[in-house]
Amino acid sequence: MNSVELRELTTDFGPVIGIVEETGERVRVTDGGEPAGVLLPAAELAELEHFAQRVHGGPRPRPRTVRETPAGPQRQGPYTRYAYTDGVRMTFTRDRLVVAELRTVDELDWLENNARTARQSFMDPKQAAAFEEFLARQPPVGDGIAWIAADWRQQEPFTVLEFIKGPTPEEAALAYGADARDITDGLLLHQVRDRDAREGTDDTYQVLAFGEAGEWTWLGYHDFSFSRRLDPPPRQQITLTATMAKGIYDFRYSEDGVYQNPFPLEDSADTRRDMYELIWYTPGQAPFAPDAPLGFLNAHIRRAEEHTDWTDGIALFFAGLERAFGLSLPRDAITSGHVRCARPAQR
Repeated sequence: MNSVELRELTTDFGPVIGIVEETGERVRVTDGGEPAGVLLPAAELAELEHFAQRVHGGPRPRPRTVRETPAGPQRQGPYTRYAYTDGVRMTFTRDRLVVAELRTVDELDWLENNARTARQSFMDPKQAAAFEEFLARQPPVGDGIAWIAADWRQQEPFTVLEFIKGPTPEEAALAYGADARDITDGLLLHQVRDRDAREGTDDTYQVLAFGEAGEWTWLGYHDFSFSRRLDPPPRQQITLTATMAKGIYDFRYSEDGVYQNPFPLEDSADTRRDMYELIWYTPGQAPFAPDAPLGFLNAHIRRAEEHTDWTDGIALFFAGLERAFGLSLPRDAITSGHVRCARPAQR
């Protein structure tokens, strides 16, 4: 059994819990065909909780909807169900022993991401170093992002590049204030460029381009047109902003809306900034203190220095990011303008 409808779990949960207890495998729970949660063995959840609580990964997500809570524990066969006050999360016991738990997809993702971070930090130092070097040597996903660094530095084709994990490209564009009709119509960037060339307009600088690459939604736009509001905050968010007139090029990284504060190696803890300026990075030197939240990036950036042909500091930093996070941008599509875009919604 790969999945079960929520109504089946609430009316006849005995057989499903029996399968989870016997096989130790997860079961997806859907509500009207849409993902509602995951049923997993209690021992597996206990292990995730054990590690996840050892790192700060932002607030734990709670159910987005609240359902009517069953009145009191319900028993079926050898199992008893205890529902949480939100009516979504549930605990199943047998003979007063917890055997299975139902958690939302968002909460389970949060637990797994935090637990993964904690497990890596508890490795033997030699093992952790070898594992980090292995990851750093992996090639970039797709086209990577280093290829766009030079143009981006000149604020072309975008002032801001963002990578968001969680929302779909369409959801992110709408949340940023893009015009819903442009999204529905499938407006392409080259169409806007072509009209600018014909009519002498500059709408290209007013649009938000968007797409998906790997596990990330990417956005490209100029800083003065869009609101940049996502509620709830995405699981991960990377923002790269170029301000050529002031010579400021900065990098920000957040998890669940919590800024990870990538302060430079030479800074003390009491001078942490709300962004990292890429001009601080000097090839050959570790950009972050080993105990900084993003200290793990050092190995990826060093591998980029050793195994790529990039020489510009910003391109090398981008090459490190693409390996560390699996970032990519579709080079041919962006260059030719065959990527989706939208203008700001009319207010």
